[in-house]
Formats: sequence, C-alpha cells, structure tokens
Amino acid sequence: MEQPAGKKEKLTLAAGLLLALAVAAWQHYSPASRELVRGSDVSVALLGERASVLLVYHPFSSTVNAFTAAHAKPRKGASLWQRASDLALSAGGTPAGGSVFYVELSTAPDLDALWGALNGWRADPRLLPAAAAWVYRRKASGATNLSGFDLFSLFSEFSKLSSSNFILTEVSRRGQPAASEEEEAAPARLVEVFNASGRQGLAARTGKRLRALGFNVITETSYPTLEKQTRILGFSKDTSAALELRAALGLEELEIRVKPSQKSVAGAAVILGQDFNAAKLDK
Repeated sequence: MEQPAGKKEKLTLAAGLLLALAVAAWQHYSPASRELVRGSDVSVALLGERASVLLVYHPFSSTVNAFTAAHAKPRKGASLWQRASDLALSAGGTPAGGSVFYVELSTAPDLDALWGALNGWRADPRLLPAAAAWVYRRKASGATNLSGFDLFSLFSEFSKLSSSNFILTEVSRRGQPAASEEEEAAPARLVEVFNASGRQGLAARTGKRLRALGFNVITETSYPTLEKQTRILGFSKDTSAALELRAALGLEELEIRVKPSQKSVAGAAVILGQDFNAAKLDK
C-alpha cells in the first residue's frame, strides 16, 4: 500500500536532518575541517625522506604558502608529528592553534605533480578520483594524522586551486628563514628583467613597459640559459613586489617562487621564457 505523501515528506525531512547532523558531527570531531569551517589557516606538512614541504592554506584568500626545505635523513625514533612541528617552526612559527597536520610520502614532495592534478582535473576528471584514492591510501597506511573527513574537506578545498594560488618560499637547511631583516626590506617597486627566450630585445621592451607602469627596473639583460617557461621570483618574505610584477605582465596564472637566500637589492625579478607572449606588453 502506498504511503501518504505527507508521511513520505516527513521521512525525507528526517533523513536530511540526520545527514546534516552527521556532517556537523564529522566537522566538529575532525580538527582540520573544524579550522576550515572557522575560516582559520590550516597547515599540512608533506614529509619526504630528504625534503619536505609545509603547505599553509589561507581559506579567506584561497592562497597557499608552500615552504620547501631540504634536510638530512630523519633520525631514528623521530615521530612524524615531531618532524612536522620542526618544519612548521623552520617556516616561521607553529600553525594556528598549535595544530600540525602531516602526510608522510615515500619520495620527496613533487609540487609539479600536485599542480598538474590541480590544473588538469577539470579537463580530465579521471585525475580527481585517482588523486583521492592516493590520499585515502595514505590514511589507511597510518602515514597521516588527518581524519578521513579532514582529507575529504582539504581535498575539496584544494580542488578549487591552481598553481597560481601558490607562493613558494625556500627554507634553509638549518631551519631558519634564509633572509636577513635588511634583505626583507627590499624596495617593493625595484625589479629585474632577464631575457631567457632567445628573442632579441625582449628584456629592453619589457623594461620599458614596466617603467611606464611605475616600476624601477634596475636590470634588463639576457639570462645565461634558454628557458622554456617564464618565472616570477621574489627575494623576501614580503611578496608584494612579485605580486605587482606578475599582475603588470599579465602572468596571473604563474606561481611565485620566493628565494630569500638569493641576494638581490630588488624586490622581484621576471625570467622571460620561450612561452612568454610579447603581445601582453602592448595591453
């Protein structure tokens, strides 16, 4: 006998309410998910044997600070939590609330592979379940302290990003930021231009365009080698110069690589590769 429509609606409403309560409970008891709901930063350490990366995700701005560090082979008995905490300290402090999450990797972290998945999954949806399956295998093997719901939440957040949402910063082997206070105070509009495209006059043309936009171009010269891809470099933890330079050249899709250990009086530099579209200079 068919149930009355009113009873069906009540059952559907009850099922929806139970599902909502279950999701709320998962969020409450999953630390990283709880931080995401609050809009707080979440830090995740990707721990390799000889190199590691700390990803600090800022939900409000949808950006990720990626601190890369080469290091010696971990000492015997060092816990994954301790390694993640040490990496967080080397990057300039403990994560918000003192929480530190980690995922142990069998090889060195490969950000290019991460970006490939982030940039490519919309064109090839098969990448998404494959990446999700890899993440959950890490959980099953005990290689992470993130809960299953945390992994799902973070994966959902990161699936919205591309490589241009990342800001890369190198951390010294000894675990301290490699730049001095004086180096971090580099003038924001002081920039360098290097031509690695093989096209004659491109550095001068780019320098002229940047000066017209208010930049102080202190270097415009050829790069020692030919490069396929254009790069934006920052030379201090203050990435304002690199962000302005990237926007001025219409290169918002590029990630920014911060190299505080590389001495320069400039705040940022662009290395123009063979992929650079010179038509951008006419806009």
